[in-house]
Amino acid sequence: MSRLDPYDAVVVGAGVVGCSAAFHLARLGVTRVAIVEREPLPGSGSTSKANGGIRAQFTTRPNIAMSLLSMAILDELAEDIGQPPLYRKAGYLFLTCRPERLRAMTEAAEFQRSCGVAVEILDAAAARRAAPYVAGDDLVGGTFGERDGFLDPGGIANYFLRRAVRAGVQLRCGAAVERIEPAAGGGLAVHTSTGSVRAPAVVLAAGPWTGVVAALAGARIPVEPVRRHILVTGPCRTLPAVIPMTIDADTGVLIRREGDRVVVAWSNADEPPGFHTEFDEDFPPRVAEPLERRFPQVADAGIDLRRSWAGLYEVTPDHHAVLGAIDDIPGLFVAGGFSGHGVMHAPAAGACVAQLIAEGRCTRADIAPLSPSRFERGATIHETMVL
Repeated sequence: MSRLDPYDAVVVGAGVVGCSAAFHLARLGVTRVAIVEREPLPGSGSTSKANGGIRAQFTTRPNIAMSLLSMAILDELAEDIGQPPLYRKAGYLFLTCRPERLRAMTEAAEFQRSCGVAVEILDAAAARRAAPYVAGDDLVGGTFGERDGFLDPGGIANYFLRRAVRAGVQLRCGAAVERIEPAAGGGLAVHTSTGSVRAPAVVLAAGPWTGVVAALAGARIPVEPVRRHILVTGPCRTLPAVIPMTIDADTGVLIRREGDRVVVAWSNADEPPGFHTEFDEDFPPRVAEPLERRFPQVADAGIDLRRSWAGLYEVTPDHHAVLGAIDDIPGLFVAGGFSGHGVMHAPAAGACVAQLIAEGRCTRADIAPLSPSRFERGATIHETMVL
């Protein structure tokens, strides 16, 4: 890159969120865009390690709104995406054996319905019919969201990037951001390890590194990286070929199909923040007991450690994204801190931040509660359905 190459917008990060932002900017006519990415390939960071779920079964309006907008965008793009589909509506199935938890889930489902979410409340018999592969006569019920399901994280990122590049967006990989500062003549200068660019608008979509990159611009965005593990079983031929994302709400263990195998996930509550992504071989034994008790057919397939992996969540104090303009740094926008919901909310986040830049306001969704300033204002949001 030559010194301070000029663009109309710069996106920091070529993961699924950054690619979505570039795609939607191009759709709105902002095509002189550069994506700068620290990795040698796009989508090779947290996007490549994601589980790929999408759900609208949340307990706050902002999270529900982001999910519904993402679903609507993916439905709109389905014909252009073609086959195989990148959004599969296999559903999310939350199950419990605790009556008090079912009451809370029922209240949450009623709230979700009031927000336009298609969700069904299941009694014990319906829960067993929905998931005959779940063991235990103690199930009392659950909830099922029919529009929830699975995304192909890499496929979605590649689709957005391909369309953006076709429209004129430029991708610059191996370009780690070193500092961001006001540019002479206006806008912001983004200095990277391979050169510098400037633009009136810069979007920070750096996943777990969003807080670090924001600090290079003099902003404080409370995003911390936290390791999360994904386990992959051996071949499991006793389960149906297609199952919902099935969550034991009492333990947090969840399963989904991946070809002839099963993906198992569980969030370790005492995992310390940090950028370490090495696989912890002490992790699978912690999941063994609840997996064997609730999903014995999955446990019988064994865990294939060669196929299992660890990646990073980008976590904020209230487990909600940071989306919008940074008030005291004109031209700087954030789309990060998704706290495990980055892939599912990427279509919506890209659309919203692109509209902010291109039109000066966002009408696609009410993103005011996700403002970067909410932490200083004490206006955080509490999400209870965190996986």
